[in-house]
Amino acid sequence: LSALVLLPAMALAAVTFETDSRPVNRAAPGASYADMLARITPAVVSIRTAEVIPQSVLNRLGGRINKDKVLKDEKTGETLMPTGLGSGTIVHPDGFVITNRHVVIKQDRTVSETVIVQLQDRREFRAKVLGVDAGTDIAVLKIEGRNLPYARFADSEKARVGDVVFAIGNPLDAGLTVTSGIVSALGRSGKLGMGMAFEDFIQTDAAINPGNSGGPLIDFEGRLLGMNTAIKSGTGLSVGLGYSIPSNLITAVALDLANQGRVVRGLIGVQGEDLSVAEATKLSLGQAGAVRLVLVSDEMPAAKAGLKVGDIVVGLNGKPVENWNEMRLEISRRRPGEVLTLNYIREGRGSLARLTVAERPLDR
Repeated sequence: LSALVLLPAMALAAVTFETDSRPVNRAAPGASYADMLARITPAVVSIRTAEVIPQSVLNRLGGRINKDKVLKDEKTGETLMPTGLGSGTIVHPDGFVITNRHVVIKQDRTVSETVIVQLQDRREFRAKVLGVDAGTDIAVLKIEGRNLPYARFADSEKARVGDVVFAIGNPLDAGLTVTSGIVSALGRSGKLGMGMAFEDFIQTDAAINPGNSGGPLIDFEGRLLGMNTAIKSGTGLSVGLGYSIPSNLITAVALDLANQGRVVRGLIGVQGEDLSVAEATKLSLGQAGAVRLVLVSDEMPAAKAGLKVGDIVVGLNGKPVENWNEMRLEISRRRPGEVLTLNYIREGRGSLARLTVAERPLDR
């Protein structure tokens, strides 16, 4: 048998890998949004709600309490049990924060006793809830700070389907996260099952998940275009159908909550229904929308101005009325005492009514 001969190993040249250390050319169109996001993300906060565990309960539980599931307030020494998680945005350098009402509300619909706001730099503040609004799911908080980073609002009336947007928040408690997408639709309401009395959502395909609630929807310029509020999903996670409250609705509600703790809304005492396309065509309205009044309450502004059941409203303050949700929302934004003009059709003839807005009761 021949002997097995091992040949000496050949020396191999050392392997190297090439690295191109140049930064991305962020000046190139669409190459990066990092600079814009670096300006806005410090204003985005994580919001946790908690309940104080009384010392008597701690004594009774003894060593059975899971320390990994509780928080310790270093200033007060209180032991806190976390109850909820969400996001928010600082919108004023003196510490005014906006978020969703459902982020700071307990199951019994009362406001959480303890609301903790954490900034990107890890600073934490106990927040005071200045006010919440069930009609829009908006809440305003106040933290004691000065010269804080804050976001500026965009004009949501100027948003268009196809605009690039970014959703920012703390989804699934993963930490500050940015996702991107476009404005998928505008003016979503009614059939989404959100349960708010006043809905006018921006729809986006930017990924929104639990924990994103209350965080900002940012436009291409780094301005606050909306507040991420809900998703439509069979799994509870993002499927590309996210809904954000538009900035113009946020500012109207948040200013009332910040200044007086409640929202003042207008009321004229009507209920309506959308006019079908066929009916609009018969009235020579073409594809334009309109609203038929199905209820006119006695002794309310609309009745006093002569409006009746069956009247078809086509304009409000000179602006076309597309549907009942839009008309109702627009009236709610008016201040009590303000004069409105309604263009309407009765028995085929156009008419004009002037009426003075009343104040909407808080429970309606």
